Amino acid sequence: MAVSTTLKEIRTERNIGQQDLAVAIGYCGRTIGRIERGERVASLELALRLSAYLGMPVEELFKVDDE
Repeated sequence: MAVSTTLKEIRTERNIGQQDLAVAIGYCGRTIGRIERGERVASLELALRLSAYLGMPVEELFKVDDE
């Protein structure tokens, strides 16, 4: 089971830099990059912070791939 994300697409559509997003939610810019590249899975806390900041449900940011 893997988790995919639309975070990069949403972030770039809204013209938000990785570092700006990271600072806004209290995380490191490298963490955002790793999540966008699929090198790391977001914790529940991070997913909820991203969801709140971007004003969208967590399910629109992250999806579980059942393969």
